[in-house]
Order: sequence, then structure tokens, then C-alpha cells
Amino acid sequence: MVEAKTLSAYFDELRKETLPSLGMEDSQLLRIISARLLVERVGERDANYWWDSQVLSDFGQGTLDETVPRTATRSQIELAMKVGRKVENEAIGEEAVSLFDLGSFVESQIQREIDKIDNEVVLDILTDQSVEITETGWTESLTEGEVTVEPGMGTSYKLGSISLDDLKEGEVLDDVVSQLISGYGNATKQNLQIPYYSVKQ
Repeated sequence: MVEAKTLSAYFDELRKETLPSLGMEDSQLLRIISARLLVERVGERDANYWWDSQVLSDFGQGTLDETVPRTATRSQIELAMKVGRKVENEAIGEEAVSLFDLGSFVESQIQREIDKIDNEVVLDILTDQSVEITETGWTESLTEGEVTVEPGMGTSYKLGSISLDDLKEGEVLDDVVSQLISGYGNATKQNLQIPYYSVKQ
């Protein structure tokens, strides 16, 4: 699939070059942030319309450059993740672990990583990436290890349940993130599919 190969190249560039050039360095968190930015961009209004957002497009970048020029890149990353989290939370409707909300412990680590941004390299790698997703499975090249996601019915679908404490273990977090990225591969143009895990109490 040409789309997946193209997206895989963007994912690798984000994770290995673009985000590290901003000062971020934790490889596990770079993978999560890169996946979020790619999914957010693919889901924007000018691509597959999963959310009414243009944060990572030329328009969004230009707007932030004008309104918050000194922190435009950091603001762009934070806004992109907030859009994904808002849409996921509204669709899921219960306490859950999802690609854009991995629980308070992981989210605080991600925010600390974003706070490391020490220069304003322009985040324009995704501005022209408005590919239309016409087939499922487009995230296959973005996941690591064995992925066992089964397509669900409806906008949000449950992959299982997990304790938030388990996400403090690196291997568990890696596997959960792989499953969530893979689950987004069931989404196509104007047909958002949100995978999630319910939270064990």
C-alpha cells in the first residue's frame, strides 16, 4: 500500500529527526508523540475529516506563527494532541486508555518531554501530508512487535482492559501503544475508528 509506505517514512522522520531536533530525546515518548502527530494530521479536515481541525496544516501553522510566534511549535504539538484527546474522550464516554490519553503518569512524562523544546524549528514536515485513507490497515508499517487488534463496531471499540499502574512498565506501554496505533488502522476517510482499553479499577 503506497499510503502506508509514505506515512511510515513521515513517522520515522518525525521520531528520528524532527522531534529530536527540537530537543526531545526519550525514544519511547518520541514514538508516542510521533504517532499522535501523524494520526492527528491524517485525521484533519483537509484529509479524512475525523475531526474539525487544521492544527498541523499550512493554515494552522500560519495562524500559530502569527499568534504565538515564540512558542508556535510547542503550541502546535500540544494543540494537536488536545484535539485527538477531546474527540477520543467524547466518543469513548468512560475512563479509558487511548492513543491520545495514556493516563496521568504517562501524560506527565510526555508533557515533560514537550517542555524540553529548546528551539523553534518549524514543524512543517506534515503540512502537505493530507493523504486520503481509502483502505484499512494503513498503520501496519508504524507498529512494532505482534499486533492483535480486531476491528470493532462503531466509532469507538474496546481492545481490553488495563491498569494504569501497568503502563509504568516500558514493555507494557510499548505493546499498548502498538495495539492502539494498529487500531487506528481501521479508520478510513470520514469513518473514524477509535480503539481503547477500559481502565481496571
